[in-house]
Amino acid sequence: MMEPWEVKIDDRREEDSKKVFIIFCEDGAVEPAYFETFKRKDVHVSAFGNKKQHHAQVDLATEYFRKGGLLEVVEVNGVIREVLKLDDGAQAWCVYDRDKELNDGKDTAFNDSIATANSKGINTAWSNDDFELWILLHFEDVDIQNPEYLNRKKYYERLTEILKQSFPHEVKFQNQRFDYYTTMKSKDNFLKYTYQLMKGSLDVAIERAEKLEAIHLTNPPKAIHLHCPCTKVHLLVKELRS
Repeated sequence: MMEPWEVKIDDRREEDSKKVFIIFCEDGAVEPAYFETFKRKDVHVSAFGNKKQHHAQVDLATEYFRKGGLLEVVEVNGVIREVLKLDDGAQAWCVYDRDKELNDGKDTAFNDSIATANSKGINTAWSNDDFELWILLHFEDVDIQNPEYLNRKKYYERLTEILKQSFPHEVKFQNQRFDYYTTMKSKDNFLKYTYQLMKGSLDVAIERAEKLEAIHLTNPPKAIHLHCPCTKVHLLVKELRS
């Protein structure tokens, strides 16, 4: 795991130096495991799991970089704020979900956390309602007109059926009590089964995510928490691949 003080911040970079991605993940198993699959000789990925949600994660990331001396105080349009200072080859990302519950009153916190992170130079790869939407897009389109897709329960249901159909001879998937949420949220199961199915479908997943993104960006403009179903994980993935 790379410590913040190991990220160079001077102007001198060798042409063959690595790109560095510092990624804070809400999930403690699947998300870090997924992003680490993008590691290459020239790409370093430090994915930290169990790093909370919304503002709590942005605050944690901010404190991480502050302790590493990677935040500088600047004035922008008369406003004093902290801004991340990293070498040109390094990027910082926060990955978290809306995880909406009925009348939870967290819409403003979700919206503000994105704005706060971006104002500091920290990128966000949020999902609304959750990360499993990104996984599902590797297998099928989602119907934005279907209200069931406003909640992660539908993503889990579809992924449960996909795993059952894809592994007809795997006992664990044919058990009547099998469901994606309780069984497939571990690193080992994700890499052994779900990720193996996802491989080869990355381009189409990006296309589907971009399609959802474009639909929500059409007029009239609406608050970020209303961009659902929607995921911005593809933005991070495109950077990791570039």
